[in-house]
Amino acid sequence: MGNCKNCDHWRVVSDMRGRTYTECNKVPWVETGQAMCADSFAVYAEASDDSGQTTGLKTGPMFGCVQFKPIPSGGTK
Repeated sequence: MGNCKNCDHWRVVSDMRGRTYTECNKVPWVETGQAMCADSFAVYAEASDDSGQTTGLKTGPMFGCVQFKPIPSGGTK
């Protein structure tokens, strides 16, 4: 199992207020009741207004994950 800091799915994101954070862009969005494969993971969130809420998986650099994919040779973060 690898860590986010060396994973091709890990990226730095800036929000509308200029704040930056890191997240795993491998995480798919799922609907309530949607079937999941045994070896996958996803995030579910619900908002009861018209705010256009989104979700994601924020991670630290040492978070370990079975979906680890090494950064391609010559790639940088």
